Amino acid sequence: MSLIKNVAVAGGTGNIGLATIHALQAAGFTVTALTRGASTSSIPTDVHIATVDYSSIESLAKALTGQDAVVSCVGSFALSSQPNIVEAASAAGVKRFIPAEFGADTLNPLTRAFAILKDKLQVQRMLVEKYEQSGMTYSLLFTGLFLDWGLENGMILGVKSRKGTLYDGGKTVMSTTTIASIAKGIAGCLLHPEETKNRGVYIQDATVSQSKLVELTNKVNPGEWDLKEASTIELEKQAAAAYERKDPNPMSMAGAVFRMYFGGEAYGQPFKKLDNELLGIKGMSDEEIEALIRDICTSDSTPQMLST
Repeated sequence: MSLIKNVAVAGGTGNIGLATIHALQAAGFTVTALTRGASTSSIPTDVHIATVDYSSIESLAKALTGQDAVVSCVGSFALSSQPNIVEAASAAGVKRFIPAEFGADTLNPLTRAFAILKDKLQVQRMLVEKYEQSGMTYSLLFTGLFLDWGLENGMILGVKSRKGTLYDGGKTVMSTTTIASIAKGIAGCLLHPEETKNRGVYIQDATVSQSKLVELTNKVNPGEWDLKEASTIELEKQAAAAYERKDPNPMSMAGAVFRMYFGGEAYGQPFKKLDNELLGIKGMSDEEIEALIRDICTSDSTPQMLST
């Protein structure tokens, strides 16, 4: 594959998107941010801004002409826009597409069975087809739960508030990655296009359990915990029932998310084979995780939801 130089980022104003833009620039790529026309003040001034209509393949293809790679950082509630981005990228002659995976191993058979992943699986099928039709290659980057975000917002544990839910007793060991390392992994895929071509790519900063995180938190933020317990099997059943009754509330499907991350080896957790060395991800020691927890506990900032 010829050298990748120009990279377009969809969802460039969100948490993952902004971190990715910075990582791509640090790696020497020329970056274009695709936006819907919302505020772009957070995007570095030397990044080209392309205002697009995500409902229009023509609009997207025009913006993607001359781009060597596209990275989709759209959030969960915008995944339905990805098929148009894939179509446009293929039509524009893009060489590499990195879709918005950045989470559970969706190549795992049990994980793929969850209805909540239908949009991601549709894009995977499209990418295989587009490679056969136009030669556009792809990388699927799997990262596990976002370690920093999950500790700030309580999805893994609320380390600042010392509150949370222990799933299946809190003993499940899982792969986790910080947002900064996810962004570095994305850049790494484009720096090593042949080695990451048309396959799942796996990175992590640390393998941890919730119980281990409670232990590490107690060293830097000691005190009483308010911990509940939940069975991911029961949560999975609730999510399946919600899907069957066509519950319009997207959070009714959250049980499937907890099952795929906290369900253990059957769902590919933790990752068995890593691409850390290839992509320059060094991982985190217990001491570094403690430092991360300390920073979260002493921060005055309000936890933010992931945004697109």
